[in-house]
Amino acid sequence: MKAGGFAKALMVVGVLISGSLLIVPNFIRCNHRQGAVTACKSNLKNIGTALEMYSTDYRGHYPRNLGLLTPNYLKTLPVCPSAGYVTYRAEFGIRAPGNEKERFEDYYLVECTGANHVGHALDVDYPKYNGIEGLIERPRAK
Repeated sequence: MKAGGFAKALMVVGVLISGSLLIVPNFIRCNHRQGAVTACKSNLKNIGTALEMYSTDYRGHYPRNLGLLTPNYLKTLPVCPSAGYVTYRAEFGIRAPGNEKERFEDYYLVECTGANHVGHALDVDYPKYNGIEGLIERPRAK
């Protein structure tokens, strides 16, 4: 290989390496955001499971607030990984959002409040979880 050809090949390799260094951090950031959303969804499912266990122990009644789930049903209230603090809110009964049509008495809705996941194509106050549908990632079509 001629000296000029070697220099050109070395330059191409250098450009490819520097370009990949720009791509890798963005990929890692994207992967981290996806992991945070997945962890938040898992938190919602765990809260839903704790609510069901509480309801079983209290003859079909849910707690007045999520704080009553600790320490017997949840060790602590989980923190939304995207927000870095507890963002979960719950509403219960026939007046809870999402229960307008069916009006189930033993209904609950837990949501991650705020715009914590908007950068990952989720609306404000999503994801949500309820005892009928499970995980809800998008608003219902009307």
